[in-house]
Amino acid sequence: MMRATPVSMRRALEAARTYAEHGVLFVPVPVFNEADQADLVRQVDERLERMAALAEAEEKH
Repeated sequence: MMRATPVSMRRALEAARTYAEHGVLFVPVPVFNEADQADLVRQVDERLERMAALAEAEEKH
């Protein structure tokens, strides 16, 4: 498991707080190493793009 720096921990907590404030359900996942973190961040980006596209489609209807 990768030990978080204070800066990366603060960023992760800010992201979690933002999701919670907007009612977005999320699952905290431990990170093994930098490659794993990069993969998880890529997955988050893809999911957020899908969520945004779905929200836009719902607004049009």
